[in-house]
Amino acid sequence: MQFSPKGASARLGRLAGIALSCVLLAAPQALSKDKEVTVDLMMSPAGTGPYLAWATVQTYAKDHHDWLRPKAVEAPGFVYNVRFAATNPTIWKTTMFGSGEVVEWAAVNGKPPFFDTPLDAVKDFRVIGTLSQSSNLFVATDPAIKSPADFVGKRVATGLLSQNEWGMHQRLILDGLGVTEKTKSYSPLGPNANVEALLDGRADVGTVVLHSAMGLKKNLEAGPFKTLQSSGRPWHYVSIPVPEIENYIKTTGAPFMVRTIPANTMSNQPAEVTTIGNNVLLSAHKDFPEDLAYEFVKLWVKMGPVVAKYNATGGIWDADSIANIARLQPDRIHPGAMRAYKELGLIK
Repeated sequence: MQFSPKGASARLGRLAGIALSCVLLAAPQALSKDKEVTVDLMMSPAGTGPYLAWATVQTYAKDHHDWLRPKAVEAPGFVYNVRFAATNPTIWKTTMFGSGEVVEWAAVNGKPPFFDTPLDAVKDFRVIGTLSQSSNLFVATDPAIKSPADFVGKRVATGLLSQNEWGMHQRLILDGLGVTEKTKSYSPLGPNANVEALLDGRADVGTVVLHSAMGLKKNLEAGPFKTLQSSGRPWHYVSIPVPEIENYIKTTGAPFMVRTIPANTMSNQPAEVTTIGNNVLLSAHKDFPEDLAYEFVKLWVKMGPVVAKYNATGGIWDADSIANIARLQPDRIHPGAMRAYKELGLIK
């Protein structure tokens, strides 16, 4: 389960291309009703849910706004997004990016292996809206594996470490519980590859991520759920005990949420599951133009139901869910976004 040098070289090449593209697209653009204005949305790898959802917005935005043109930009993951945005001021006035509460906390505090030193520029990030509320879930096929304590001596596979929901969160909580160093192996393979390794017998523990609207009222199961379901193999979720999550939060200050998921909310879930999660964010730098953030939020709220016709992510983009973080943490919200939420009646 090692990465090949050839694969690593290819990934580095893609990163360089993405970085160059973002810089070239970063020239300031005038806000004008007579001229189309592009907003770059740095997201995730092509083919993943966030990228495809914003690509749908990109396709149909012209039918719902006279001049605002969101553009989906492929990127390795939200950990990469936060680092790139923090260290490239040329994109601050033109780019929004997929992020999350925990990844921004880790960047501000310098949490290795993700951020070796603190990135002070992240303190100037402002939230545009809530992409989803996540639940980061461990899964196993061995019924004897019932909690992270049972991962000792086992082979654990996750998503990539550049992906906050698929790789970072799992590594942080297992590090905090003192489990990572006691595993037989810890392999950040990717969202699909980690589940395939579990089913092929190359790993004992895998991971999946549930994305939800506010309060679990609508839920989105990513592709690896379907891989597990279609395998015909017995598998189950591994709960993280609530006291262990609460102790980690208290000890570190990490803004994880304790996620208590009622039975039958997810596929193959006969009993309640407890795990970690957070608010998945769309963020921008404080220098991002206020009027453009205002127009963007109004378009996003309007297009949630439109996206839902073509992409499952739209099903969790109801207006209240998008605005949820603005109600919970108003001090973190970009002023242009807050103006839109208030005008739309989503914030008092």
